[in-house]
Amino acid sequence: MFEMVFAKADQFLVIGYSFGSLLALDIVKRLEARSLRGKLMLIDGSPLYLQRFASQHLSGFDDEHLQMAILTIVLSFVLPTATHEIIKPIMDKPAYAERVDKLMEVARDSNPFSEDYARKMMRLLFYRLKVAMNMSTEVKEKLASPLVLVRSGMLGDIEADYGLGEFTVGSLIVKIIDGTHQTMLANPELLEIINKDTL
Repeated sequence: MFEMVFAKADQFLVIGYSFGSLLALDIVKRLEARSLRGKLMLIDGSPLYLQRFASQHLSGFDDEHLQMAILTIVLSFVLPTATHEIIKPIMDKPAYAERVDKLMEVARDSNPFSEDYARKMMRLLFYRLKVAMNMSTEVKEKLASPLVLVRSGMLGDIEADYGLGEFTVGSLIVKIIDGTHQTMLANPELLEIINKDTL
């Protein structure tokens, strides 16, 4: 499949956001191995960024505690004014799938997505966080492609380049824009960078 998609390509532009930065780095590594050249843009993500987030907020969590943390975070977004009486029946369920079922039931009117999509996202969030908690940031091969990191200006406890200087021998440009990890996606400056910026 990979070969078919890029069979006639002579260059590429790969963009990855957050967890997708891990995938984008791997895709570019594979494209370069096929002698293709191109550009990579990462939006608020890198292996070091994800590992630091996971280690600061989820260190030492087993699956059960990680699932509870995910539910707590999702509840704070979906039902920010939820009382103990609403949260307790969700958390009292014995298994993660049952807790998610109860969450879907309780948050039905607040959920802008289909229940099927929301369930899949809850599973994916769990598996992505497990990957982030257990991944290595050791660099085996450096990329030759130029790289642009567009990052949130809200974080100060990480290297300005999110540790990406270790991943490339090509140029690395860091652009900082306003917004949090989530709200920066609505910043018109991000669209301008994606549409007009050249690496």
